[in-house]
Amino acid sequence: MTKEEFLKDVTNYNNHRYLLWQALEATSEGEVVEMGCGFGSTPFLSKYCKDKNLKLASYENDLDWYGKCLDFHNNITHLIDWGEVSEKHLTPAVLFIDHRPGERRKMDLERFAMRARIIVIHDSEPAADHGYQMRQHFGKFKYTADWKTDGAWASVLSNFIDVSTWGN
Repeated sequence: MTKEEFLKDVTNYNNHRYLLWQALEATSEGEVVEMGCGFGSTPFLSKYCKDKNLKLASYENDLDWYGKCLDFHNNITHLIDWGEVSEKHLTPAVLFIDHRPGERRKMDLERFAMRARIIVIHDSEPAADHGYQMRQHFGKFKYTADWKTDGAWASVLSNFIDVSTWGN
C-alpha cells in the first residue's frame, strides 16, 4: 500500500492514519495490534500489513463494528474484556488504541507503556480529556507527539523510538 493510498481522504474521523503510517514505516518486524476496529483504520492496517508481511491482530467489543470489519482480514476477534489483549500481546511493535469505552483507553495506555514499541491513540485532544483522561499518562513516555486537527487529535507515544518529530 502506498503512502498516498493510506492517507487518502483523511478527516478528523481518521486523522490517526498520519501517525499510523509513520509508526508502520518505522516497524520492519513484530506485530501490529488494533484495539477498536473501524473503516478509518482496519482496512488500511490490513492492506499495509499484508503487503509488508506483518502480523495484524484486531479486537472489537461492539458486535456491530465487529461484523462490519470481519471481511478486512482473518484475525479480528470479538471480546468482552479488553484485558485479554495485553495477555495475548506482550510486546507489540505498533499498538493502535481507539476502542470503547473511551475511559478504558487510559488503562491500556498505562498497561502497554513499557511493552509496545509505538502507541498511536485517537481522540487525544485536551478537550476530550475530561472523559478519556489519557493525557495525564503521557508523562510515562520518553517521546510523544500530537497530530492536531480541528476537532479530534491523534497522538503517538513511545519509550523506545523517538517519535517526537512526527506531529504537526
